[in-house]
Amino acid sequence: MEPHRPLIDRLYEEMKGRIKEDDSSVPQKDGDWVYWTAFETGGQYRKWWRRPVAAGEDKSQDVLILDEPALAEGKEYFRLGAFSVSNDGRLLAYAIDDNGSERFEVRVKDLITGEHLPDVIPGMLSEIVWTADDTGFLYGLANDQWRTDNARLHWLGTPIADDIELFKEADEGFRVGVSETSDRKWIVLSSGDHVTSEIYLLPATDPLATPLCVSPRQVGREYDVDMHGDTLFIHTNDTDPNFRLCTAHISRRANGSRRSRRRRIST
Repeated sequence: MEPHRPLIDRLYEEMKGRIKEDDSSVPQKDGDWVYWTAFETGGQYRKWWRRPVAAGEDKSQDVLILDEPALAEGKEYFRLGAFSVSNDGRLLAYAIDDNGSERFEVRVKDLITGEHLPDVIPGMLSEIVWTADDTGFLYGLANDQWRTDNARLHWLGTPIADDIELFKEADEGFRVGVSETSDRKWIVLSSGDHVTSEIYLLPATDPLATPLCVSPRQVGREYDVDMHGDTLFIHTNDTDPNFRLCTAHISRRANGSRRSRRRRIST
């Protein structure tokens, strides 16, 4: 491509000229804070900011909670993965890949003191979800095929070797993900491939509880869930390839096999 260098440079400058380099995201309220990200002119990475809701538009109260440019400085490659602030707003768990391996290292930062906790987890490939009391979080490790086939629980201040495997997927074609419902009352463990999915729920107050299966997997059926009050909202393609929305009450449970600790929710 070297003979085309002048054209490449001109196209690059034209495209850059159509982008607001010092752009920022729309501030979003989460608990007692408003969060947003911003790029500086010429910067390739974002800075993550927050401000107390009570401060209104007082920019003197802006707090830089994560500096991607600083983390990427001097590195040939840098990528921020998971980013999750604890429910009380005190701790930030985030994951970085600074060697291009697509395996991330989890770190935990105290947003009040600015110091990092000793908890460091290598080889992660998932989102991070805090427990309700912020004493621990869920994550997933990458396996040899660069898939996440597990969901694990880490208690802050404990050795990584003591982390608890809450879920293990036996089908090597499936990937496991961790997330949470909008109200943060339930932790979502999802397993699936490109055509089939299966979801389990854990109470955020008790991540060691028996997982509740929303509906056992059926080949060719996909679904995802969210919660409002005691009602599950289920988005699924079970009757229509364009998906439909249905509901189920969380109390409608049926006991599963004795060989499994997982329970099923009837829909």
